[in-house]
Amino acid sequence: MKVFDPMLQLTAGRDPEHAILSEKAPSLVVMKKAYGDNFPVMWLMQQILELVVYSNSKGTLNDYQAEFLANAIVNEYYYLKASELLLFFYQFKCGKYGRFYGVVDPMMITQALDSFVDERKRVIEQAEKAQARAEQATWADTKVSPEEFCRSQGLPECHSAIEMVRLRDRIINYIEGFVWGINIMWTLVNAPSTYAKPR
Repeated sequence: MKVFDPMLQLTAGRDPEHAILSEKAPSLVVMKKAYGDNFPVMWLMQQILELVVYSNSKGTLNDYQAEFLANAIVNEYYYLKASELLLFFYQFKCGKYGRFYGVVDPMMITQALDSFVDERKRVIEQAEKAQARAEQATWADTKVSPEEFCRSQGLPECHSAIEMVRLRDRIINYIEGFVWGINIMWTLVNAPSTYAKPR
């Protein structure tokens, strides 16, 4: 509760991408498993009530509404991390998802969360694409041609991946045939003779 208090929303707002991609912050479901069913609800109520105070709305949420809203968020958005929710509340306060007119509307908060989840998905997809491109670039820098691979392994020179596969298959077939021959010889040497004289 102290680590992820509402004042940390400013930190999340300074680096939205980090707030979404960070693996250090616990998700609502992890909070629930670690501290009990009521903990994520209590933590969310703190964020929600602070939003109400910040908005200086004439009509405030009563305890039932605030608790129900917090429970609904835990049920529907259990996968969101504390850092992501801090970012959401920060962006809500900045007017990114509209504003309250006279009365705090719980449904407006959940609709805004839907929009936030869509944005979150785009950030995650972009990060995954950037990581894939970086991995491809690394692979391109370290890839080895078939000729270089064959030379490094002391194999006859190959000019294509297909030749490498064929050569590998021939070597495997040779080894398997050799092992099969040894097994047959071992069996013949150690098998009892069928022509042994009876005693």
